[in-house]
Amino acid sequence: MSETQTAEPTGETEEIGRLVASARDALTDDMVARLAGTAGETLDLLDQINRNRLVDVLPVIKQLADNGDLERVVHLARLLGAAEDALNDDMVARLAGVASDALSLLEQLTRNNALGQILTFLLRPEVQNVLVRFGEALLTANNEYQQLPPAKGGIGGLWRLLQEPNNQQAVQFFGLFGKHLQGQPQ
Repeated sequence: MSETQTAEPTGETEEIGRLVASARDALTDDMVARLAGTAGETLDLLDQINRNRLVDVLPVIKQLADNGDLERVVHLARLLGAAEDALNDDMVARLAGVASDALSLLEQLTRNNALGQILTFLLRPEVQNVLVRFGEALLTANNEYQQLPPAKGGIGGLWRLLQEPNNQQAVQFFGLFGKHLQGQPQ
């Protein structure tokens, strides 16, 4: 029985020896150099993680991943990257110009409280109704004007235009508008 026990470890030892020899034969100097380089870089990375206390950040990253927020951040970064790739120098210059003009306008409006007065005025329901009616009337008039034949001109055409009651009301309205625009008393 002792012969079988000593034979088995010898067989296993020989097998391990052959495995080590095969591994030694399979490894080239280039492979050993790359493995050593990878091991060195890994140790350097672990050292940097420990020095910069990035281990403290891992729970936050895990929570972001669990909530799905990390995926949103990645998507946002991709969106910003795509926007950056899509913008050329001319577009960036124009956007910067628009931003500069908008900030300048905002600064001018806030300097003398004009912005507050404009916003207060525009928030009045009757002003909003007038602006909506004005926009709709302007669009409708423009569409009808596109369909009209060219004007013939002359005093007769002007006389027929002035004889229509709607046109007379429009002239009255613009007369009142001009009077109030100039600040004349009623």
